[in-house]
Amino acid sequence: MSTILFTNVHVFDGSGTARFAGEVRVQDNRIAEVARDGRTLARDGGPLRVIDGRGGTLMPGLIDGHAHLALGSTVEMINKPGDRSDAELALLVAHCARVTLDYGFTSVYSGGSASMHAEVVARKAFDAGWLPGPRMRTSSFERVPGGSMGLQVRFPGRAARTPDPAAAAAFVHEAADAGVDAVKFLLNGVSAFDAGSNRGEQFHADEIRAAGEAARSRGVWLTAHCYTAEAIRLALECGFRVLYHCTYADEAALDALEAAKDRVFVGPAPGIVEADLLRGPRFGIMAGDADRSEQADAAERLRHVGRELHRRGVRCLPGGDYGFPWNPVGSNARDIELFVEWFGYTPAEALHAATALGGQQMDMPDLGRVEAGCLADLLLVDGDPTADVSVLRDKARLKAIMKDGRLHKDDA
Repeated sequence: MSTILFTNVHVFDGSGTARFAGEVRVQDNRIAEVARDGRTLARDGGPLRVIDGRGGTLMPGLIDGHAHLALGSTVEMINKPGDRSDAELALLVAHCARVTLDYGFTSVYSGGSASMHAEVVARKAFDAGWLPGPRMRTSSFERVPGGSMGLQVRFPGRAARTPDPAAAAAFVHEAADAGVDAVKFLLNGVSAFDAGSNRGEQFHADEIRAAGEAARSRGVWLTAHCYTAEAIRLALECGFRVLYHCTYADEAALDALEAAKDRVFVGPAPGIVEADLLRGPRFGIMAGDADRSEQADAAERLRHVGRELHRRGVRCLPGGDYGFPWNPVGSNARDIELFVEWFGYTPAEALHAATALGGQQMDMPDLGRVEAGCLADLLLVDGDPTADVSVLRDKARLKAIMKDGRLHKDDA
């Protein structure tokens, strides 16, 4: 039995309320006690490691709600996405996962992997402690109709083909057989890879209805990559649990998201929008005048949508497609800043989204909070992120990183 006590800390408990001076006792992989208002915790009862936080902030480990670990690029190493074997992709996932954990993200909700099998075996290694990595909810990657798994570079749209509901359902069964938690569909295209395709509808309604029925029968979640109001409506109708982007939501789509706010999560992903606009052209992404104009418009529209979703109380999660060469893993905390800068969140609200709400998305109610009985995923920060969330981007200011009661980093 291992016991660690954090003292001389200000606790942000994940709820969004103000920090408080206190102490936190961790026993094995759970938070055993939390003291506040000057109370101290007992130092007896066996071997005890005491960590002096020096007035820093002790908070839940961060949770990325839209992760792509198999894309392969980090702040340490850039990799161009490409065709790779499952074994090679598993190693890339392991590398990106370790960097993710190094930057304070102790959990990730996968937005898709080019290899479902690589992601599933990597999760097993992280859970067993063979390799350092965050908790993970795994996912299939997007599949455009008739295409192989993995991100496509051309999005012809549904008008170019006849509906095939059986194929959409078969994809769900294939993913469920592989052991993933979620199955992802690209309901719209990706203009970064196929100019002007963001608003192109890729699936017929009957196909997505069939996917929804298959998912319910297999007990897996559905994730939608969707930009348009029509795609949002279809995803909600068919029981999708996580909707990414929602950039071009109109008033009716916003109303529908608000009506479904108790059962859905939205990942607006501002990080990739900013990256495509500011850094993409250096990598040949969104480099033309028309592309840049479209991306600037998308950024402005997303600012409006994000503010509206926040005002309406829709559960929005930070996570911005990190893993591309122009948006590498290790930059993930930038999304939390963008929730403040673009969407009008207070720092505490943005941190609540990145911790407690992330625990809800992970379907782990004892995750993302600093309360007795919760899982001991903790982050000790030199500074006050409830006043300035940008401190979370400075790796040197993350003095301790704990996942499941074990210290991944111990600079305290």
